[in-house]
Amino acid sequence: MELITFVIAFLIGAVMGLTGAGGSILAVPVFTYLLRLDIITATGYSLFVVGITSLVGAIKNVVQKNIELKPALYFSIPSLTTVIVTRGTIVPLIPDEIFSSDSLVIEKQTLLLGLFAFLIFYAAYSMLKKKKVQEIKPVFDIKRLALQGAVLGVIMGLLGAGGGFMVVPVLVLIAGMEMKKAIGTSLMIISVNALSGFIAGASGLENIDWIFLVKFTVLMVAGILTGGYMTSKIDSQKLKTGFAWFITGVGAYILVKEFLSL
Repeated sequence: MELITFVIAFLIGAVMGLTGAGGSILAVPVFTYLLRLDIITATGYSLFVVGITSLVGAIKNVVQKNIELKPALYFSIPSLTTVIVTRGTIVPLIPDEIFSSDSLVIEKQTLLLGLFAFLIFYAAYSMLKKKKVQEIKPVFDIKRLALQGAVLGVIMGLLGAGGGFMVVPVLVLIAGMEMKKAIGTSLMIISVNALSGFIAGASGLENIDWIFLVKFTVLMVAGILTGGYMTSKIDSQKLKTGFAWFITGVGAYILVKEFLSL
């Protein structure tokens, strides 16, 4: 099982390298259903893995000068605040049993995985829709940038996910950034938020398996580098479309598994 898990880690990284998406969207289901971790541990591990892999990409973009600090700060300060508060304070306060009646019991795990499934659907939609970002004249709006950052922090704190598919469009449409710089800046934002969320919620994780986490992360990074090398040899847009439909299936599987058993 461990070998299969590490092969999947490499494949997740390869998909990230080829499409620029998919890290947390696939990591959480793998941790939950393959390794049978509870949702809090699974999302916590996802924050660590995504944080480190995004940091690797962010460092590369710092060297290439593809990061704009001013928009990043306007976005990161509120997102950092909400991810820490959500992960460190709100998540531990959510009761294990959300709702209970004679015929129905909804637990924390079911609720969070249901929300995660809808986040997957949103990610798939953002990959499938025809983007016309360049046709829209961006208007730099600090309040909207900060609000979007705060929302991202809550989502990341609750679900251990919320990557470039949410951040990049905001940086392009609201901050008026070029796509290349928006991608680079988003990696920095995601790495800071994910690692901060992991640290904030670490006290709620029992017996963190650091050896496993490091191995999984290293293999994901190796996959990202491999995928990045292969981008010139594969039609990444077609792959992205196929991946979007694949994760739609993952989201549907989560909903069926969690809610048909109620």
